[in-house]
Amino acid sequence: MSTYTTQWTLRALGLVLAALCGCATGGSRLSREEYRDRCAGAWAGQMIGVCYGEPYQFQSNGKPVTGPIPAWDPAKIHNATNQDDVYVELTWLAALQRHGLDITPAQAGQAFAATTYPLWHANYYGRANVRRGIMPPLSGQPRYNRHCDDIDFQIEADVLGIVAPGMPGESNRLCDVFGHIMNYGDGVYGGMFVAGMYTEAFFESRDVMKVVRAGLACIPRASQYHRCITDTIRACQAHPDDWLAAWHEVERRWNDDLDCIPGNPHNIDAKLNGAYIVIGLYYGGGDLLRTVEICTRCGQDADSSTANAGGIIGCMKGYKALGEAVAGIPAIADRTFLGTEYSFNTLVPACEAVAETVVRRAGGLVTAEGFDIARQKPRPPAGLEQWADEARMLMLPATANEVALWDDRWQPVTATCTFRGGFYPAEYGRSNVLMLFPIRPDSPGAIAATLKMPDSETATLTIEVATETQHGDCLMRVMIGGKPAMEKVIDTGGEFVTETVPVRAVPGSDVEVRIEFHANDYSFEAAYVKTVELK
Repeated sequence: MSTYTTQWTLRALGLVLAALCGCATGGSRLSREEYRDRCAGAWAGQMIGVCYGEPYQFQSNGKPVTGPIPAWDPAKIHNATNQDDVYVELTWLAALQRHGLDITPAQAGQAFAATTYPLWHANYYGRANVRRGIMPPLSGQPRYNRHCDDIDFQIEADVLGIVAPGMPGESNRLCDVFGHIMNYGDGVYGGMFVAGMYTEAFFESRDVMKVVRAGLACIPRASQYHRCITDTIRACQAHPDDWLAAWHEVERRWNDDLDCIPGNPHNIDAKLNGAYIVIGLYYGGGDLLRTVEICTRCGQDADSSTANAGGIIGCMKGYKALGEAVAGIPAIADRTFLGTEYSFNTLVPACEAVAETVVRRAGGLVTAEGFDIARQKPRPPAGLEQWADEARMLMLPATANEVALWDDRWQPVTATCTFRGGFYPAEYGRSNVLMLFPIRPDSPGAIAATLKMPDSETATLTIEVATETQHGDCLMRVMIGGKPAMEKVIDTGGEFVTETVPVRAVPGSDVEVRIEFHANDYSFEAAYVKTVELK
């Protein structure tokens, strides 16, 4: 039997097995030329979307952008290589090229931990957790990452659909591995939704809602994310010519302020921003620039929803069909994306190489001319992940894990508040900063630790601390061994200063230290603590 005949026999057997498992919907031919064109369109769409929306990122929170938006200028693409909406997902691509499709959660987490590019929210904590030895999937679970429902994996799951054309079962499997590094539940489902839309976009050029429904079928119907997107589709259908009316319905039902910054209209929740992707796709009508404009007008994380929606339209249409919108890309096509070894010109062959392995794994055939793909029916993962204690945990001033990331000798000692604090990678020119915010006028933000007295009867407790630039002072109170040792109103105007407290105790003994930050007139009186040392 010839090699070619053997390949087709094995493919047929794979299709039969897939059908018996209920996961195959039939074969589809995708030429290499078409795959490359749609893959390039997907990356170009993301790059255009993120640069289009960037000037509006978190500039319109809880309200739409209704004023004029400048027309797209292809020269604005120059900053696309520095956007986390693109560069993070390239880590997944590199990890798949290195470890293959059977990459383990630990390998995926370690690849992420080795990166050096800037991160925020769930991504930041996920990477920090892995570096501390809290490995996936724990690194993304609520206990260790209160940002787990944030948008992070949603904005970086695109590549997992791009390498799995027509195979949402494979994209879901990969999302399960990578998404749990930093997210959980709806945060992971957002990524599955986005990746699932890409898998369909390779075979659909016109019907954007067919693409949306394919992505929606990849996540559990009982999840809040699924319910949010379903409501969004209904709102769009109820107002087919009025995106603003649909936006108001989604806002009323789903902007519930249960994100990682309660009490602030800034909302980085995955499902709310996922709804904006759908609004953009629905009212954009398959036009790339109209799609990203509508996404931008929805507000909140405006460069992220635009990147996702733009990439999906780019994949549906293909690079060649995007015309003048991509005119700025050739000038930066050889520039590497921040923290990676990939450029626009090397992305397509890298994705194509991984796609070959995915096609074969799913029972398809890879030839010199293209892919014969064993199409898969989109199905949700088994079971349901949902963060049940979200509201309670978001009220903590700082979690034990966040304080430990700052300095593992310390623990938070306040319990009930509106959260505004936590661990910050950088603030006021210092890295590794803990923010503490007075809970309410009668309840401080506080931390406590047991520190070792040096080999002397006298020592000095030094506290490197700053207060907000514009929002005034707060009262710092230090307790040593349960007794007041210092009480001082501090107002540093954003500059770090060092406060000192003399300590007397038995040499080498344990000293109980508690530091409190109280409201003083109760404005936004956050304190930022860089270091606390007893020496």
